[in-house]
Amino acid sequence: MSRGNADLVAECLLTSPECIQDKTVDRQNALHLAVLHDRFEVLQVLTGWIQRMSQRNADSIEYCNLCMDRRLQQAAESGSINDLYALIDENPCILENIDAMPFVNTPLHIAAASDKIAFAVEMLNLKPSFAKKLNTNGCSPLHLAVEKDQQELVTWLLRIDPSLAGVKGREGITLFHLLVLRGNVDLVVECLVTSPECIRDVSVTGQNALHLAVMNERFEVLQVLTGWIQRMSQKNARSIKYSALNKMDLTGNTPLHLAAYKNDHQMVRLLLDCRMIQQNEINGEGLTFLDILRRQGQIDEGGDLEQAALKTGCKEAASLPKLVRGYDFFKSPITFWAYCSTHTRRISSDTSDEARGVFLIICTLLITATYQTSLQPPGGVNQSEGHAVMKQTFFIVLWVSNTIGFCCAIFYTFCLLPARAFSVSYRVLCLVPAFSSICFDGSFPKAMAEASDGST
Repeated sequence: MSRGNADLVAECLLTSPECIQDKTVDRQNALHLAVLHDRFEVLQVLTGWIQRMSQRNADSIEYCNLCMDRRLQQAAESGSINDLYALIDENPCILENIDAMPFVNTPLHIAAASDKIAFAVEMLNLKPSFAKKLNTNGCSPLHLAVEKDQQELVTWLLRIDPSLAGVKGREGITLFHLLVLRGNVDLVVECLVTSPECIRDVSVTGQNALHLAVMNERFEVLQVLTGWIQRMSQKNARSIKYSALNKMDLTGNTPLHLAAYKNDHQMVRLLLDCRMIQQNEINGEGLTFLDILRRQGQIDEGGDLEQAALKTGCKEAASLPKLVRGYDFFKSPITFWAYCSTHTRRISSDTSDEARGVFLIICTLLITATYQTSLQPPGGVNQSEGHAVMKQTFFIVLWVSNTIGFCCAIFYTFCLLPARAFSVSYRVLCLVPAFSSICFDGSFPKAMAEASDGST
């Protein structure tokens, strides 16, 4: 084995299959030795043969060779770190062998289910990948800890690695989702504080944390979620808020639709009070939130809930304007403004970040120079009469060229700015050409008047 003779290894397996179960005094089997001596070809032969075994007890032999040592399992259950390192001393690859399997109960799973915090933290330090590995039931170690109500252990591990809140298990349910389902408000807050991006995670059915809170009647959790969403201040907070509140699942239902189906007036009022909630979204059945309430007879005509819904702008699907489909937009003829908009976006997307920075500096200098020229024309301004000193012809040429240069610089600045900057920059930059236009309009008539007076 240590010599890596694959031919003779295969011969031994064929003539004496039971040799695969033999172990050294260090309790190392053939797979351990192949890994320790870097015999990849031999390891291929061994694993291939094990998976093709057909003799009696083949499944148990395969499991024993590939899975966790029983003593390691006992160490995890008892939380004995000393026993763990004794086993590592016997076989340095003991954890690597477990990690090589795609779905397995790791020592971290066992420690998490047994509430052995110190052992779990030690295992997380040794093999961080165990924290995100799923067992054959689709559960990560923290999923098991939540199911066993090991709150302190979950808190410790989340503080060590906040990204564990987003580990997806069976059906795409993350640790954060599981905490929402169980109504554990304290740990829900812990996840939101340590890993804010977990609010965006969705299950395989397209449901986020708000959907799950509504479906499982977790009103207190929903209060926490909506309160946190409306207080977000991190990057892209507005888009995250909009997406979380109005996310549609696979059936086209938002959390507000589900609250209407559940006939939970508390949740309905809570969601309606959220800013950016889209109360007139149409679900997969072609119904709005108000349609669902009325069709199921959940509100009295003229009642408080209906009045509250109407006050926030809720409408029936029949009264909403017809939605424009995506293909209708592409079928429509291209207008002049659409062409300009497309050209502007192309300039922005085709320009590298380095070139963008250089061009923005140049445009800024041009804007500054042309703006200053409008305030202080060449030759100065007559102090007593307040108009330009230069002749009319030269002033007109200067005014036209200066205006063209100024407008072009403004236009290319808009083209070069990233799309996300338009909302703020548009309002700021629009003040500049407006004020400059006033200067131009004030200077030009005075120059014309001066020229007329001179000619008479």
